Amino acid sequence: MEFDVEKTVAYWLDGAEYDMGVADAMYQTEKFPYALFMGHLALEKLLKALVVKTSREHAPYTHSLPLLAEKSRLSIPESILIKLREFMEFHLEARYPKTNRAFYDKCTTSYTKVKMGEIKEVFQWLKNQL
Repeated sequence: MEFDVEKTVAYWLDGAEYDMGVADAMYQTEKFPYALFMGHLALEKLLKALVVKTSREHAPYTHSLPLLAEKSRLSIPESILIKLREFMEFHLEARYPKTNRAFYDKCTTSYTKVKMGEIKEVFQWLKNQL
């Protein structure tokens, strides 16, 4: 069976958009750590769509936003690369609440509002590259 690049890109893009909707729902219900976690997941899937599009191969099994950005072969502005590195905290810390309660405490309404805004900006920039 031949690898269908367009179908695979669409798969990752659909998942990314769905997860961004879940992030918004979590934000609206004040489940802030999970809103940020889902935002990370949405960016991860969008980056995987870009990796598939540019490499014409399957995306690697990783949650690393910086690694996926590198594998995408895009010229990504440094300001976005910095954000992708920062967003890694949302994946790791949100998944293991008992090991780092400090992350949950950090996810105040104001902090999460700012970070969700940043996630959405990066999401839109990446989506525009598709």
